[in-house]
Amino acid sequence: MRPTRIEISQHALEQNVATFRRIANGRAIIAVVKANAYGHGMELCARILEPHVDMFGVAFAQEGVQLRAAGITKPILVLMTPTASDAECIVRAHLDVVACDLEVLAALNRSAQQQHTHIRVHLYIDTGMHRDGIMPDDAVRFAECCRTFDHLTLYGICTHFSRSDERDSTATSLQNQRFAAVLAELRAHGFEFPLIHAANTGAALLHPATHYTALRIGIGLYGIAPGETVAPELVPVLRLVTKVTALRRVQAGECVSYGSHYCARHDTTIATIPIGYGDGFVRMLTGKAECLIAGKRYPIVGAICMDECMVDVGAEPITIGQEVVLIGNQGDESLPARELANRLGTIPYEITTLLNQRITRVVVPE
Repeated sequence: MRPTRIEISQHALEQNVATFRRIANGRAIIAVVKANAYGHGMELCARILEPHVDMFGVAFAQEGVQLRAAGITKPILVLMTPTASDAECIVRAHLDVVACDLEVLAALNRSAQQQHTHIRVHLYIDTGMHRDGIMPDDAVRFAECCRTFDHLTLYGICTHFSRSDERDSTATSLQNQRFAAVLAELRAHGFEFPLIHAANTGAALLHPATHYTALRIGIGLYGIAPGETVAPELVPVLRLVTKVTALRRVQAGECVSYGSHYCARHDTTIATIPIGYGDGFVRMLTGKAECLIAGKRYPIVGAICMDECMVDVGAEPITIGQEVVLIGNQGDESLPARELANRLGTIPYEITTLLNQRITRVVVPE
């Protein structure tokens, strides 16, 4: 069996959700598990999280259906604007949805009527992200239209912050003021919402005025603090590991991998490991990535291949079958996802989310 795998620490995941429980101080927690739980394994993580959270957040209806098929019974909110063609599966899986398109709501209402049930909807207010949602001036009119759908229940109201992971709170405060003003106007027209949610991980950590009645926590659950936030109490959940599958001596001047981008300056040993860009360990890391073997850093050399890459281990006594860590801890050394992200000029979200289904994910207790 291929030795490359992702280890998911149940202890770390539970510790992180407990941290956000303390921050929430009695408010609901919406655990965001979209995009395969940011690469960590959606079904696997949801099963661990379900006893500890109040609701799940997914991007698309198909993800919600997948969670229901996996046995998840807690409420699930589809966070991206659904399409009318999603209506039947949304109703069948009894998913909550964000509301910002009347045609979609009409399709949902028809499907809910046919299936003799009701669907909960959350008004999505665009307070400045300008990606999805209802403009603040349209909120009351839109909510009044929602009242005409007899098989839909206005249950929540939400917004999304564009810069909540920054220490400068100016932009987040402005968005929050707009949201609070919309909420006050809707209440003045007789609308009440059991669930009011605006704070994502960054806002949960930095902006307590945005907490309302629920927090939507995504990347923080997996032990990664976004942007400029600092949260040493969060523990990384994911460990990407493989094993040495081959060793060969290379003479000075000989080159390694496609394109001869790396040529040995001196006689050395090259270890081959079975992971590559076909797994989401992207080729752009060529010349930039390192790995851990026996708690020590070694450079990954030559072009990263689709299924393998090579490591210059020098004269060290490395053996075939020895564990290699590409993200995570080994001994006293660590290679966090943020470090890889910094080397590529991106964010940790992208590093973990790129790790695809070809890599087996397993739960480990610690």
